[in-house]
Amino acid sequence: MIRPVWPRSAALVALPLLGLALVGCDSIREQTQQPHDAADGVSADAGDIAIRNVLIVADESGDVGTVLASFANQGAGDRLVEVRVDGTEAAPNGGSLRIPAGGYASLGPGSTRLDVEGADTEPGRFVEVEFLFREAPRVTVDALVQPAEGIYEDALIAPRGPDAEETPPTG
Repeated sequence: MIRPVWPRSAALVALPLLGLALVGCDSIREQTQQPHDAADGVSADAGDIAIRNVLIVADESGDVGTVLASFANQGAGDRLVEVRVDGTEAAPNGGSLRIPAGGYASLGPGSTRLDVEGADTEPGRFVEVEFLFREAPRVTVDALVQPAEGIYEDALIAPRGPDAEETPPTG
């Protein structure tokens, strides 16, 4: 009597495919709805205000630092009135930063500056940065301190005080 080859060959083909399917399921990583910071900075939310890419650029000594951050507002207009870096208070140049309703604002060398002197902002550390708004709840993040090198080399303020070099006026 001749046995049909089909059931045996189907089983021989199905077993390796089943094994591959089971092993492959473990290596698949599903996308999630969780936010992920793809840059050096960290993110947080203060009510309707999304705070993104918070980091500090500091000199070698860690005595002078510049806060970099972006704000996206999905609610009513608000103002960033103060920032505390490692317990040291600082305010944006001009007194406060306007964050318009449905709009954006940022802290950085190309926009509103927020420079901090006297905080312990040594590059390579994480420091506590607290944002205080007029209306939105206060938020604290642990931000990385980057050295003023590479893409961050122009972020710091010019040196001030008695050790700063004076540039003679031209003309």
